[in-house]
Amino acid sequence: MKYTMKIYSQEVEKLIITEPKNRLIENVLGLGEESGEVLGKIKKLIRDKTFSKGEIIKELGDCLYYVTAIANALGSNLQEVADENMAKLKDRKKRNVVQGSGDNR
Repeated sequence: MKYTMKIYSQEVEKLIITEPKNRLIENVLGLGEESGEVLGKIKKLIRDKTFSKGEIIKELGDCLYYVTAIANALGSNLQEVADENMAKLKDRKKRNVVQGSGDNR
């Protein structure tokens, strides 16, 4: 099945099992854990010269789940996150500040 961002956000919400009082912290910790798994797959590429696109895609999917869950918990959604992020990145490109560091470049 193919999912729009709206439908994906709704489906993620149906899978939440954490108590509401602990949800945000559990979702943030889950994102940290899953992003660490992506890092581990890339480390193995460098160290062991092994690469599995499928395994990395699975871990990125887990990251997407948690990003979506966090957005939902904050009263937002994946579409708003994507739209805000793209607007920020396009503004940085327009101002020629894509490189560098800091949230407010």
